[in-house]
Amino acid sequence: MVRDEIRAALDEMTVVDTHEHCSAHLHEKMDTLLDLPYFLTHTYLAGDLVAAGLDANEVAEERFAYLRDRAAQDNAQALWDTLKPFLDRARTTTYYRYLLIALRDLYGMEGEDLSEDNWREVSQSIRQASQDNLKWCQSLLDRMNIHRVILDNHPGPGLVDEGVVKDERLVQVTRMDGFVHEDRGLGKVLEEGGFHSFRSYLEALNEAFDKALKSGAIAIKCGLAYNRILRFDEISRVDAERIFDRGVLAAPQEEKKSFQDFMVHQICQRCEAHQLPLQIHTGLQARGYNTITNANPTHLTNLFGKYPKLTFDLFHGGYPYYEEAGLMAKYFPNVYVDGCWFAHFAPTAYRRALDTWIEMVPANKILAWGGDHRILDHSYASLRLAKDLIAGVLADKVAQGYFGQKFYVQDAIDKISQENRIIRIFSINNSINT
Repeated sequence: MVRDEIRAALDEMTVVDTHEHCSAHLHEKMDTLLDLPYFLTHTYLAGDLVAAGLDANEVAEERFAYLRDRAAQDNAQALWDTLKPFLDRARTTTYYRYLLIALRDLYGMEGEDLSEDNWREVSQSIRQASQDNLKWCQSLLDRMNIHRVILDNHPGPGLVDEGVVKDERLVQVTRMDGFVHEDRGLGKVLEEGGFHSFRSYLEALNEAFDKALKSGAIAIKCGLAYNRILRFDEISRVDAERIFDRGVLAAPQEEKKSFQDFMVHQICQRCEAHQLPLQIHTGLQARGYNTITNANPTHLTNLFGKYPKLTFDLFHGGYPYYEEAGLMAKYFPNVYVDGCWFAHFAPTAYRRALDTWIEMVPANKILAWGGDHRILDHSYASLRLAKDLIAGVLADKVAQGYFGQKFYVQDAIDKISQENRIIRIFSINNSINT
């Protein structure tokens, strides 16, 4: 009963989606037609299928090139036949299970699971909806009761996706990682910039920030946890300039790290000066063969203390370091813990994390959900799942006596869920104020 009341209250609230990669599906014109194989492989499930034994080339982008040509022959049957044995092996994972929510709710899938009996009909429903993909996505925003979607398309340092349709619900972040790391575009930045000095290089960083502000970017995103440890030591400008002048791309790894450390501090300084929050990927990486310990949010401790006026948003709850992420949000007034992506990659751990954060962290510092998808349908399913998990955690708190009945109705929902509606981390930027 209590859980049902909380769950119903969550459905009445508008939502800020803290992180998405789906801007390509929010253009005025989009020539890609979707179908069920596309739906299943353009998400995290592709990684589970590869882990189950599928050749990674079978889920490569070029396998779905025909979908960009409306006159091309439908190849869905062949792709389904390729995927099905591995779908059978991955049916137990959340990356598969939560997608069924969208297939049932949005595309009328009958039965408990995909099968030879229903997949063609589901695939055709997906294709029909994608005939006008923008209209479909905007209808999903309505259905999800979205207040804001925060898009991360990272077209280049300081840039946002100019093709995104004008809709007050859609705001964007930009990245500056290209000024930092060779695996994030540093070589291209150096080549195109033709810099004659380190001073001109830092001036280009200033120009990128100016460009970001003029384009309406509401925050900066850092994805360096995929490439290196999240510890950024303080390095002198003299040392950084010497590495730059000698050629940073050819420098020894230790010198590259020093240069990267210096540039991240430069980015933090500019974020703080311009009152732009810094979103940081922490914890689990989407691809395999990464070093998870590099992404422990405690590596960022020195940044949190050095830049007290800069708001830090720790993505993905830092999983598996969600307790550490919660401690950072507890220790530092300028640090927030963000559960984007978390709910649909490890729902049981998400419940434990939220349960822990409620006990540790002021409620305005808990950002409960973000989709982190390229297809909005997947975020629809993730939001449904997250609401179920949040309602379960709060109901358990009531059952345990941690919250009383009056508290949960009048206070707990407001403090936990409502704070996610108007995310205070971004309230300093007029583009997201309400």
